Amino acid sequence: MKRLSLQYIKELHQISDPVCISLYMPTHRVGNEVRQDQIRFKNLTNQIADKLKERGMRDADIQALLQPFEDFRKESPNWQNLSDGLVMFLSEGHFEVNQFPVSFPELAVVSHRYHLKPLLPLLSGDGLYYLLGISQNKLTLFEGSRFSLKEIDSDFLPPALAEALRIDQFMASQQFHTGGPVTAGGNRAALFHGHGGGGDEDQKPLIRAYFRKVDKELTAFLDDRQVPVVLAGVEFLHPLYHEVNTHPGLLKKGVSGHSDSFSAEELHKRSWSIVQEVFKREEEEARKAFTDMNGSSRVVHKIEEVIPAAAQGKIETLFMAVDDAVWGRFNEGTSEIRVEKEGETSEDLIDLAGLRTLLKGGKVFGVKREQVPGGHQLTGVTRY
Repeated sequence: MKRLSLQYIKELHQISDPVCISLYMPTHRVGNEVRQDQIRFKNLTNQIADKLKERGMRDADIQALLQPFEDFRKESPNWQNLSDGLVMFLSEGHFEVNQFPVSFPELAVVSHRYHLKPLLPLLSGDGLYYLLGISQNKLTLFEGSRFSLKEIDSDFLPPALAEALRIDQFMASQQFHTGGPVTAGGNRAALFHGHGGGGDEDQKPLIRAYFRKVDKELTAFLDDRQVPVVLAGVEFLHPLYHEVNTHPGLLKKGVSGHSDSFSAEELHKRSWSIVQEVFKREEEEARKAFTDMNGSSRVVHKIEEVIPAAAQGKIETLFMAVDDAVWGRFNEGTSEIRVEKEGETSEDLIDLAGLRTLLKGGKVFGVKREQVPGGHQLTGVTRY
């Protein structure tokens, strides 16, 4: 599975084939609902087969094309330890499966490009966030949304704090306490107080140096996004990490206490209460900009206005209806828009508008149609 990023979205958008299949569905982690997930998945693949038949594809060709879906369905381990949402992309020579902590509505789309609209709001607006848990013996990274928080692979990060303070150039330093338990190698783990006592001052340079390593790797991992990041750790560590942080998405508020002392549910509750305020404020500011400029040339809502502006990088903020679609074609050379029925050569123009806005540095808010400012399918505020 790949991390959601602008580069990942761009790579998917560049794939073009007469048949590009996109499947989205909610999933469950445990319980009887897991069995229902498998049934739901089968129903969606049947919908896709019906769409391919409508295009005139033979049954044998359909079965061959959809074989990766069937193989996935039959493998029991695939339905264990799922996140909240399952996403699949399939075309000739390409198949991939991904999971996100987002409960996607059921959706099966067949077009000449992958349907990416459900993913776009996760890259800006009310989307994903990350939580970095720092304790003496463990460094953890979580990916979260309004739905849940799930630990993800963090092997790219430096080792735990206690271990990091025993190695490399820190080995020779005597400016930290070694009163911790004896490790398998015969050394004692470095300790920090975590209460701001006078003895902590001697350890601060070492911890800052360690946090610089963490920040470097985490910032590289998050590369192209100002995604919110919440820090979880004892209060003593928060200001030290902020001093060396370079990622613009790190939030001032954090979760106080060892991250491994909380259950996943409690950690999600505490971190989401922080991130929710940020997402809410960003959307409120975007809606205020629409209200302030409504009626001016900077507010656009017609498909034939929004898409060329998005393609040219003129859209600063876009509200799009995630529960609606406008099928058609866009000629980038002439900026001509042609609305058509869903078919082999058409694509969802709302999807295209959101994609181009995001790739050009704009912000996208995916909401239900009745929540789009002005009641339109699309509403954009241009940069000038």
